[in-house]
Amino acid sequence: MKSFPFPAEPSEKQNVIEGAIGRWLVVVLPVVLIGHLLGALAVVAALMSANFNILNWFE
Repeated sequence: MKSFPFPAEPSEKQNVIEGAIGRWLVVVLPVVLIGHLLGALAVVAALMSANFNILNWFE
């Protein structure tokens, strides 16, 4: 029977990488998505205030 050369538990480096990925998904991704949404709404508001007929674009 062969024994595996790697440990069964994750190493400290793997824990740090997984923590960074978790931080990215929990904190950064929602902030980026909300920022893009607010930016798009600001562009739409600016175009509407400049009398662009945006609602006809969706018809």
